[in-house]
Amino acid sequence: MKLNLENFKNFHQIAKDYSFNKTEGVFTCDIKLFKDSIFGLDKNSFLIIILPLKCDLASFQIKDFLTLKENTKFFSENKKLNLEGFPLVFKRKNIDDQFSFLSQINLLLESNDYVDKLSQFFNILQKARNSKSNFNGPAFFAEACTIKKLLKSIPNIANQWSSSATSTIDIYPSEFNPAIEVKSTTSIDERIHKLSIQQIRYFQNNKSSLLASVVIYKKENGISCKEICERFLNELPSSETGCAQIKGALLAYSELTDFTDSCFDEGMTINSIKFYEPDFPELPLDTPPLWLRGGKLDVDMEALQLSKEY
Repeated sequence: MKLNLENFKNFHQIAKDYSFNKTEGVFTCDIKLFKDSIFGLDKNSFLIIILPLKCDLASFQIKDFLTLKENTKFFSENKKLNLEGFPLVFKRKNIDDQFSFLSQINLLLESNDYVDKLSQFFNILQKARNSKSNFNGPAFFAEACTIKKLLKSIPNIANQWSSSATSTIDIYPSEFNPAIEVKSTTSIDERIHKLSIQQIRYFQNNKSSLLASVVIYKKENGISCKEICERFLNELPSSETGCAQIKGALLAYSELTDFTDSCFDEGMTINSIKFYEPDFPELPLDTPPLWLRGGKLDVDMEALQLSKEY
């Protein structure tokens, strides 16, 4: 039997109605994932994926979201079998979220270097989840629109998207693209953005970097951050890092109203994007004074040169 949403929903309903006898029991599914991995639900209706014994990953916990435990023995309530492996516990009860997470893990398990890919995906989830309290809908939408604008000319650009509130640069450099920091504003009259001292120093040390200035247009019947991510999934190869990055955002932010409900005009926002070549030769920041090290500066984009290439 092939894993699909309909089969998963049927299994979920049966498992949810089951009366568990053991605390450590798992109601397991007949469908196996790649690498013969087993999945099921526990008595809390949490999704449990038992990763292979060869899966040498360090245990971790992302509070109220995801836990990977060390090698553990389980009991399959419905199969009456003892199980052993590394339990990955997804603590969301929403069926669509569970299926999305399960599908992504199964995709990663398919690859030969699945341990490395699982580790990368868990890091993506952890970074996104840690920045949840600082999530900013307009800023995220600006980054997504910048990626979308560049996607045709740089097909792998989504792989470089950091999508983290704590990152110095939003789009990391590669052999195909320069580093790009994305700044957004709701003002249509002037483009003034805040840059941290750390970002300015990055631009000074990386001359080919760009600054994307995006005007955000709110629209009642526009699209949300969630919707633009879902559209991305139809445009990106499922095996790429960028796809995992976007799936990670969908999972980490799905309960935030700013991610799901705030809507924007995608077309006008994309058309507003301008790329600048930031150059700050007159700011001596090699050894900045203590009072300046954690500060931010307002920078008018008119003072910077437009990029001729982008």
